[in-house]
Amino acid sequence: MVNRITVVLPQEEYSALLKLGSMELRNPPDQIRAVLRQELARRGLLSTPISALEQADEEQETNQ
Repeated sequence: MVNRITVVLPQEEYSALLKLGSMELRNPPDQIRAVLRQELARRGLLSTPISALEQADEEQETNQ
């Protein structure tokens, strides 16, 4: 199941998101998802370890 949400960001946060996305070669929606998943995994709220999430991100980038 895929759910969509809308996130409203102040300009400073949006600019930081664009900068980080550029450094990690992700578009803004993918960068938000990556940051969110990393933080949720860091806090132990996801069953998938961070290394598996990073591998999935790399595979997704390769397929694009």
